[in-house]
Amino acid sequence: MRKTLIALAFAFLASGCSTAPKRTVEVPAVCPVGPACPACPPCPEVPVKPPEVKAIMKVAPENVPSFADADSMKSLRKAAELNLKYARKLSPSAIAYDFDGRKVGKAELEASSAEFLKLLDLAGTPGELEALVKERFDVYQMTGRDSTGTVVFSSYYEPTLDASPVRTEEYKYPLYAKPPDMISLNLEEFNEKFRGERLTGMMKGTQLVPYLDRDAIDFRGALDGKGLELAWLTNRADIMDLHIEGSGRLRYPDGKEIKALFAATNSLKFKGWLTALVEAGAMTREGLSHEKGKEYIEKNPEKERAIMTANRRYTFFRLQEITDPEEGPDGTYGMPLVGWRSVAVDNNLVPMGTLAFMRATIPDVTDDGGMLGKKQDARFVFCQDTGGAIKGPGRIDFFSGRGKKARSFAFKLWDTGTIHLLVLKEKK
Repeated sequence: MRKTLIALAFAFLASGCSTAPKRTVEVPAVCPVGPACPACPPCPEVPVKPPEVKAIMKVAPENVPSFADADSMKSLRKAAELNLKYARKLSPSAIAYDFDGRKVGKAELEASSAEFLKLLDLAGTPGELEALVKERFDVYQMTGRDSTGTVVFSSYYEPTLDASPVRTEEYKYPLYAKPPDMISLNLEEFNEKFRGERLTGMMKGTQLVPYLDRDAIDFRGALDGKGLELAWLTNRADIMDLHIEGSGRLRYPDGKEIKALFAATNSLKFKGWLTALVEAGAMTREGLSHEKGKEYIEKNPEKERAIMTANRRYTFFRLQEITDPEEGPDGTYGMPLVGWRSVAVDNNLVPMGTLAFMRATIPDVTDDGGMLGKKQDARFVFCQDTGGAIKGPGRIDFFSGRGKKARSFAFKLWDTGTIHLLVLKEKK
């Protein structure tokens, strides 16, 4: 009925406000509804739909930028080899993504990775590699947060934290495994419009409800006695660091190191605990650091609960033995990340395994973590990970690896730049 009424309304408006050539109509001398016909109401304004803003735009050949890579070819090759393994494992029926009218799926990702590895063998210098890439690849650009290509870069790293496999007086804060009652739904399986979206919860009777938050787990003991403790750390700030980074290494008192890998999150709202400190008026942003935040919590233990639970998101882990000390944590694409060569993107817009080239202002950091200022950087990277805060075409998270340099870099990077996506040209 409602559709019928709407249709009739539009028909009425069309008859009274048409812009088509008017018919010649004989007007009666006397208005049939009274001495004077009421004035025709003004035509309603027709809303103009704004043009759709694309997340990815193809770059014209004359506008293709420089692709001169200034970093190690060894790390680039390692990332490229892992990327090709991933692309080869993809299902032929994997969803194809729209790159400004071109569909990019398994075939395109695999061909692009294989060709790029060949070019690494053919090219003797970064200049030769740049020329070959420009010759053989189509270039696309992420339109950024302002539709002009401006992308905000942040960074994450693989922390190494002191821990114990058993609880002691010193090590008393647990790292948890994924609880068995946690239910995770891939919404993309229900509707393609939810690509990359997941829902996490638990059953309460016949209802799926949000999973336990940080306050329930860390301060009300909701998981106590369930045998989910994987290891124990000395403070909650380090645990929060591990939760935020998503994975890391644990160093036991006997010197052994083991990987703590991401298993799941409760998918609740994220807020950095250092941000919560600033918002609470406890500290200012100027000069803020992880160490200063820890120091504040130690001196003001009564504030810890309010600060920490401002971040309702909770991360769960699994432990894995280290077989290759140089191998990073696994990314969303299911393979190890490579420091300085892997980035996290919005998987709703960009498929895992996409070759890219980033250009940005970055911190100039020494090997021991010292800051020398800022510098311009340009390098090939691979889209191999995702992040809860990495949404839209204007955000990229850069994986810096592990160690003092990586840690300092990750805490300092928040700068703008551009990112271009590269896909092997179609055969004519």
